[in-house]
Amino acid sequence: MASSMDPREVSRRKALKVAVSALVYEVGFEKAEESVLETLTEMLQSFLTELGRSCRGYAELAGRSEGMMTDVFMALVDMGQNVQSIQSHARRHTKSVFLPPAHTAAPTTLKTLQVGDRPSHPSHIPDHLPAFPDPHTYIRTLTNKAPVTEYQLVREKAASQKRDIERALTRFIAKTGETQMLFPDNTEAYPLIAVKPNPLPYLDALLCKEQDQVNEGSSMDESDKKVKGQETGQQIGGQGDSQDVESIDNPYLRPVKLSRFKKKNKVTS
Repeated sequence: MASSMDPREVSRRKALKVAVSALVYEVGFEKAEESVLETLTEMLQSFLTELGRSCRGYAELAGRSEGMMTDVFMALVDMGQNVQSIQSHARRHTKSVFLPPAHTAAPTTLKTLQVGDRPSHPSHIPDHLPAFPDPHTYIRTLTNKAPVTEYQLVREKAASQKRDIERALTRFIAKTGETQMLFPDNTEAYPLIAVKPNPLPYLDALLCKEQDQVNEGSSMDESDKKVKGQETGQQIGGQGDSQDVESIDNPYLRPVKLSRFKKKNKVTS
């Protein structure tokens, strides 16, 4: 409801609400509900509206366009109010004084930074249209930084990242697992990762598990390569009847050619 009302009506309503609150406080009340204040404000607004309508009626009856003090008195008497009590009510000692609202300074509008001189409109553009922006608007300004491609800087960055990762992992393992202290007095300085004891430490040097695994992996790769080569040779050999063998560019993929005639060994006496 308040959003559809006139702004001037809203400001008047607020002023009446302040006056009603001051009168209620003068009577002796310290707190009041919002609904009660709204009801008293509505009653005061209706009283003032009726008083203004009666004053306008008495002024128009006298042939005047503006009301006078006598019109106000006649309207109050007509509404059944005691006019003599107004003077004593105005001179009461407990009345509240309303200070006029201070004039707030207008907010200063910040001046936009202007770079260069704005170009004027050409002959085919009317003057009432907005002006062109600053020349700096059409300048392309990169917001990203070009990636570093120098070898030395890339190596330094990779080394620093690797060092940071190792340090972070070491701290994480030191905090989550068992640690050993470098200084017995200070348990928080320089924590070290606890070494897990091995009952037979010489077995790792004798068995060489890692080397065996590497050899097994390499042997498996060679055997796989041989099997794949045989399979490809068989496939190509089976298809040799249907396609030309000479069309294969890779000599390692061509089928084996057997000689038709065998040389006889000469027996020398």
